[in-house]
Amino acid sequence: MNILEEKIEELIIDFGKIYKGNDWLVVKKYILKYLNPKFRSSFSKRDDKTKKHIINSFEIKIIKVYEKKFNIRLVLKDEKKLHKA
Repeated sequence: MNILEEKIEELIIDFGKIYKGNDWLVVKKYILKYLNPKFRSSFSKRDDKTKKHIINSFEIKIIKVYEKKFNIRLVLKDEKKLHKA
């Protein structure tokens, strides 16, 4: 496990103890707020035009770790998801 993965796991454990919802964006915002800015490039960005979100493979790994730790599957709500034509 590298330093980025260790820090993210530490953050999701801290947050998961108090947050009982399943909204991926809430967890992502918490992680990004407390994560060193140099690591933020691993996360997906919103679409410039629509401002909708996608989930990349790195974020899928985080979602799986969160589910394993807390038995909660984080989801990106449909109205916030970028649907490719």
